[in-house]
Amino acid sequence: MKKQIIFLFTLSSLMGSISFGQFNKAGRTSFQFLKIGIGARQSALSEASIAGVADINSVFWNPASITGINGIEAGFSYTRWIGDLNVMAGAVGINLGSVGTFALNYASLNYGDIEEALVTSPTGRNDTRTGSTFTGNDLLVGLAYSRSFTDKLSIGINIKYIQEKLFIYTSSLWAFDVGSLYDIGWRGIKLAMSAQNFSSQARWLNTKAEEQQSYEIPLIYRIGSSIDLLGGEHLFFGGDPGQHRLTLNVDAIHTNDYAERLHVGVEYWAFNLLALRGGYRMNYDEGNFSAGIGLNYETEFVHLKIDYAYVGYDFLQSPHRFSILMSF
Repeated sequence: MKKQIIFLFTLSSLMGSISFGQFNKAGRTSFQFLKIGIGARQSALSEASIAGVADINSVFWNPASITGINGIEAGFSYTRWIGDLNVMAGAVGINLGSVGTFALNYASLNYGDIEEALVTSPTGRNDTRTGSTFTGNDLLVGLAYSRSFTDKLSIGINIKYIQEKLFIYTSSLWAFDVGSLYDIGWRGIKLAMSAQNFSSQARWLNTKAEEQQSYEIPLIYRIGSSIDLLGGEHLFFGGDPGQHRLTLNVDAIHTNDYAERLHVGVEYWAFNLLALRGGYRMNYDEGNFSAGIGLNYETEFVHLKIDYAYVGYDFLQSPHRFSILMSF
């Protein structure tokens, strides 16, 4: 039985490396903000998180994992994104035991003020800027539900409204995510799958001729695995399992606008107070390496988690992420 479990873990870990040489279809989808990772903990793990992380921010990755929250949990995330853009996100959920877990979630991206320019200047000047500005923004609002069907298997769904605005143009859609999480029950091994952004195509222009032009949104399939390298309750290297925890997370990614990719992340917890995280994303032009830190603080009334993540970019501005989670 142990050999079969190890085989499943290895298989899910290697699937993303099979087709790295395939043709990339970058730029063929709209609503690109849906691909920006939410949550500093998940980002510090190079987004390898659908099996190993079960907090309220999991609603943005694998809705099945929100069954891991206790009582009521709320979270807020801020990302200083590329080009001085700001990504704000939040979620609140409640675990009602056998009834299931519900979570409200939102995310927004603000473009800021953009200088208006014409293709050709009406005055014949080389500078085609008009002196006016315009703006744009993206919005996601969702409602998720997840339920543990056994002590090992959870399944969840997230239904969301998404909208994108630019200048005078707007496009809005309904979409949904689905996910599953299975706890093997040995050595902390977990397996997970999620599929995000099932929807119709986005339409932007309004005239009868132009209305036929439509664009797909990013469809993201993930299969992930997580294992406690110290052996969970049965430590490989001895010691108190409550003092140290080291987890390896691996996610394989397939999307409709890029070749297959592989994400690997490692998380170390010391005394359930301090977490150190790092990871690497394979088959990316930018943003391969990530690192982060987490602090865990409990009082009589609230359990507080503060997380930070840094993702290294070579040619673009490296984004910084902050998250605060509170459970009651």
